[in-house]
Amino acid sequence: MTKCNYIDGHYYEIFHPGWGGFVEELFFYTSRYYGVTEAFLRNLTGIPDFSMSAYKAKCLSELQKSVLATILTKAPDRETGLAVVNIINKVKKHKVDVDNDLLEIFPPRSVHKTPTEVHGPHKKHTHQVDISPIEPWLNMAKRLQMVVAVHSHHIEIDMQVLARHLNSENETIRNNLLNSIIDLHNAGYEIRNHPHLTHSEAHLIGDEGST
Repeated sequence: MTKCNYIDGHYYEIFHPGWGGFVEELFFYTSRYYGVTEAFLRNLTGIPDFSMSAYKAKCLSELQKSVLATILTKAPDRETGLAVVNIINKVKKHKVDVDNDLLEIFPPRSVHKTPTEVHGPHKKHTHQVDISPIEPWLNMAKRLQMVVAVHSHHIEIDMQVLARHLNSENETIRNNLLNSIIDLHNAGYEIRNHPHLTHSEAHLIGDEGST
């Protein structure tokens, strides 16, 4: 018996919380705010010119989707980031295959046992108060002059502003943001887009903090 995701008629292992909302962009649909996911993967892999332009999650082949599902069960790091980039580049070139080395490392597999708990694509994680990453995040946002509101385990932020800082020429800023985002995801926080968020709006809606 196990917990699992139910996707397109198949049961898969639960995705690692460190990927957070990026799972939505990578696996289910690709929105116009993909720039944040793109910047996240650039920093994760060390490939500064990586682009998600022309990538559409809906164009994943069944094999690619199964392998990507396996990759996303692992913590985000350079190896898994490079594997995701490999899949994305295949899709961008309208290819439906997966490289053999990826198949060996991240074999497509589904959970065959009857699950005890089935999660949809929008599973929310329980926040653990004793490891809250909110204060470091708010301090960083203040230093970078990013307007942020934390409300009911949701991080409200203008995604275009976040993407700009993730693409900063300052490596320390990029790395700190990358690690902070992973910490937030691991603690159960979801980052949501709030275009043109103002300080007054942030203070009004932020019940766990704002900048």
